[in-house]
Amino acid sequence: MKSTYIILIVLLLSSNILAQDYYPAVKLVENRIDSGLLKKYRKIIDSHRIKVEFNKVRGIASFYSANLNGTLTSTGERYKNKKYTAASNLFLLNTIVRVTSLKNGKSVLVRINDRMHPSMLRKGRVIDLSGAAAKDLAMSNHLDGLVKVIIEAVDHSRSNPINN
Repeated sequence: MKSTYIILIVLLLSSNILAQDYYPAVKLVENRIDSGLLKKYRKIIDSHRIKVEFNKVRGIASFYSANLNGTLTSTGERYKNKKYTAASNLFLLNTIVRVTSLKNGKSVLVRINDRMHPSMLRKGRVIDLSGAAAKDLAMSNHLDGLVKVIIEAVDHSRSNPINN
């Protein structure tokens, strides 16, 4: 009986998404911060508003304009406002991240499939969320469409997460 539980735990931990779902304290071992872009943009990053750690970033989130629906993203796919995707210059493409609002504690899983304009880093912005993700974080209640967030890398995948 005891060995069955050990095997179950090992199986759960072998899959990062499952392990993250059942054990939120489990951390991803692989660094998903894009060190190449971090070096490239280090002089323009607003270090007063953006804090970068291992697989974790603190800063300001914004959301895509609905006008961008259908445009090409950095991964070559079409942007869809109803999908759980985001743009960021600090994480590797196809990284699944958990974005948590510091205002209300709500969180959402999104996949990084696009890059933001580098000037956004000067303004303290670290992620640009799709409309569906922004709605789940209750960002539409904010007049300027901005909210302070913590972003944590969870895994990497070519498919979008499903948020319930």
